[in-house]
Amino acid sequence: IMRVTQNKRYLEFVLKNGWRYQERGNSLSTTEFIRLGFKEYKKQFDLSSFQFQRTSDSVNKNNQRMLSMRQLDKAIDSIARQNAQLEKRAGAEVFAGLQFAKYLDSNWKKAPVKAVASFDQVIPDSAKRVIAQNTVSQLSTIRMNNDNVVTQYKEQQRNLRLHKIEWHRKLSLSIACLVMFMIGAPMGSIIRKGGLGSPLVFAIVFFMIFYFTSTTGEKFAKEGSLSSFFGMWLSTFILVPIGLFITYKAMRDSTLFNKELYARFWKKIKSVWLQKSTK
Repeated sequence: IMRVTQNKRYLEFVLKNGWRYQERGNSLSTTEFIRLGFKEYKKQFDLSSFQFQRTSDSVNKNNQRMLSMRQLDKAIDSIARQNAQLEKRAGAEVFAGLQFAKYLDSNWKKAPVKAVASFDQVIPDSAKRVIAQNTVSQLSTIRMNNDNVVTQYKEQQRNLRLHKIEWHRKLSLSIACLVMFMIGAPMGSIIRKGGLGSPLVFAIVFFMIFYFTSTTGEKFAKEGSLSSFFGMWLSTFILVPIGLFITYKAMRDSTLFNKELYARFWKKIKSVWLQKSTK
């Protein structure tokens, strides 16, 4: 019997009708091997030595896996609004440090401009070096700000995708049970063979198809290569046509998984090949 004591401090093992083995001595020459029989023996382990710490309930309250579909809907809507605000703020911050930004909406293009051979003719030689340094410094600042905004935006987009993925997961896994049943039931009627050989092989094959397609779709959805909807429903899109085809064959009393069918087909191909080779 294995149990925890009432004070939750010890893990207790109650053993019955067994043997205990002990060794006494510090060296090989004086070691004594002792065997003790018992009808009942209790052994306790102090749980405090394992340093278990209870995790707070609030640690994972914002994890998308812990949310219901209604909570996920609210979170997705909230994150989408934050992303829209971030896009507007990013556009404003890009031009915030530029002096010509306030003239972008003016009609300066309509003003007559004198033809200038080159930019060097406008700037005096004494100011070129200062202007170049200020330009490099300003561009570095703008680039740093843009990198921060881009990093924050990518993180928000990934967070949004994770919430959408979890929302679709709750539906796709439920539908996957029906899809696998739609494949397994007619396949069992088509095989018509006892034992676990052929049914187990086909079951493993279809499960591996489901596992790899669902894992690949989720990975692409997390990376943004596929939409959250298509990535999480990829396995369903692949297995539903297979299930419908197997169901159709079962209703038609097909011999789709009969080895004799393929053996006869191979014999026909072999006979045609031999006839062509003899000619």
